[in-house]
Amino acid sequence: MQADWLALESRSEASFFTAWSWIGVWLDTLPPTVQPRLLQARRGGQIVGLALVVDGPPRQRFGLRFCSTAFLHATGRPELDILTVEHNDFLLDRDHAPAARAAMLGHWLAQLRGVTEVTLPGLAGGGWPADTAQTSGRKVTREDWVRRSYAVDLPAVREAGGDFLKLLSANTRAQIRRSMKEYGRLGALTLEAATTVAQGLDWLDRLAALHQAHWVAQGEPGAFSNAFFTRFHRTLVERHLLEGGVQLLRVAVGEQDLAYLYSFVRGGRVYFYQSGLEYGLIEKHARPGLVAHVLAAQHNAAQGHRVYDFMAGESRYKVNLATLDEQMTWTTLRTPAWRFDLEAALRRRRQRQQAQQAAALATATVDSAATPAAAD
Repeated sequence: MQADWLALESRSEASFFTAWSWIGVWLDTLPPTVQPRLLQARRGGQIVGLALVVDGPPRQRFGLRFCSTAFLHATGRPELDILTVEHNDFLLDRDHAPAARAAMLGHWLAQLRGVTEVTLPGLAGGGWPADTAQTSGRKVTREDWVRRSYAVDLPAVREAGGDFLKLLSANTRAQIRRSMKEYGRLGALTLEAATTVAQGLDWLDRLAALHQAHWVAQGEPGAFSNAFFTRFHRTLVERHLLEGGVQLLRVAVGEQDLAYLYSFVRGGRVYFYQSGLEYGLIEKHARPGLVAHVLAAQHNAAQGHRVYDFMAGESRYKVNLATLDEQMTWTTLRTPAWRFDLEAALRRRRQRQQAQQAAALATATVDSAATPAAAD
């Protein structure tokens, strides 16, 4: 499979998450109880499409089996899907992409038996065209969950003379400069990239320790408490750091660690994935994440990359730093079934009730604010 995947990858617009760098490690670290199936499209004897699909665990409602599930480059098991695939797609020959995608999805849907829910996680942009599933000859309903995704335009950083701060709002710029000034009292701010596998693994361990300390203090388990997550990323570093597919950066204040940033690199796009931040070096104006990402964006601009990608999610730092506003879409396809119709109707009813409760609360708040205070 590896040879076919790499050959097609060279004729594709693959993201890091659909390249063999990610897929090969995923296949090698999945437990033997998960058996992905290869979906393949050929044109004139040449492979023009590849994907790995997984039959997930049955979805339960009220303790009973509700439907079968299937996933693209995911498993349906939270302890394994903690990896969070984004920029997902079939791996497609760029010259035949729309037709190959439609044919592959059509074949996949046609093979489904019974009541099934198909999940296509983390599709770039607004997801696949609405008519992609129509070639299956099997009617399906579609539900899209679109999330905002944030990134930095690195050519714009280069045009600003390498000073990313010039592209940010006055308020964000002031916060970061104030924080940099405070850190500067302790020593010089520096950034360096891991250059050996041993160094990369050491920095990943240090990142994990900082990450865990922060999230455990918040009452959360932290991603690195998951053994599969840790094993996957150590393997990724071991295999792909030296070739440039994995980037590990260390930001220091003098000799002290301030931040570690872990990213993937492909086709001029740097996919920021995880960080470990030291919040305790200064008492006031501590912004280790903002400072680290500014330095990382400037570093990657100097490397000639096009995009520093924060990926999906509404975190405040992403909103403050992004100069590109993108999208990521999670799509669910469902075979016809009355149970799905009933579930959708109940969901809409619950959403209406929540909206009515929110509106009533807002009205009550306004009325309370408008009522004159009682005299003493």
